[in-house]
Amino acid sequence: MTVFLVRHGHKAAGEFPDPGLPMNDQPLSGLGRRQARRLARWLCGRGITAIGVSGYRRTVETARPLARRLRIEPVSDSRLNEIDIGLLDGVPDDQVEARFPDAWRASEERSADFRWPGGETGTEALARIAGYMREQEDRTGGLLVVAHDGIIRLFVCHVLGIPVWRRFGMRIDPAGVTELAWDPRRRRWDLIRYNQVP
Repeated sequence: MTVFLVRHGHKAAGEFPDPGLPMNDQPLSGLGRRQARRLARWLCGRGITAIGVSGYRRTVETARPLARRLRIEPVSDSRLNEIDIGLLDGVPDDQVEARFPDAWRASEERSADFRWPGGETGTEALARIAGYMREQEDRTGGLLVVAHDGIIRLFVCHVLGIPVWRRFGMRIDPAGVTELAWDPRRRRWDLIRYNQVP
């Protein structure tokens, strides 16, 4: 079984609050919509039979062109939501260091897991995505999962057997594709491709 973990396309600037979500719910930008259409062309014909998305509209909008083409209804699952950065949401990068020096230092040191102020640790976020992926192991057909770069990087750390804080040395571009194959005999995920942009 193959899973395509895809970061949502480029998101629009601005504030798009949703009281049901912990962080800003930006839609796709014009560039992001073009990326979603290009992604649909690239993924079509790769055996996808199901689509999972996070609770954020940019993931739904990224999946939409392929979902329509394949006539598949995406299934939303909050375990695919981005790492909750708590009080840092909406704070410009240049102000994070001044307002949250401990979190800034921990993210810069890249030597241990830590909790974002009012948010969650990398280990807690990994537990969410790992639980979701465990449920997919015996699925037949390919699966597209449109999520967020932090959560994808965490799962790649898990697959590679490296600490969650190593995610800070990785990058996932908007609409970047990470492909995994489940090996049922060895009961493990194999990394096939990482951050390929169609």
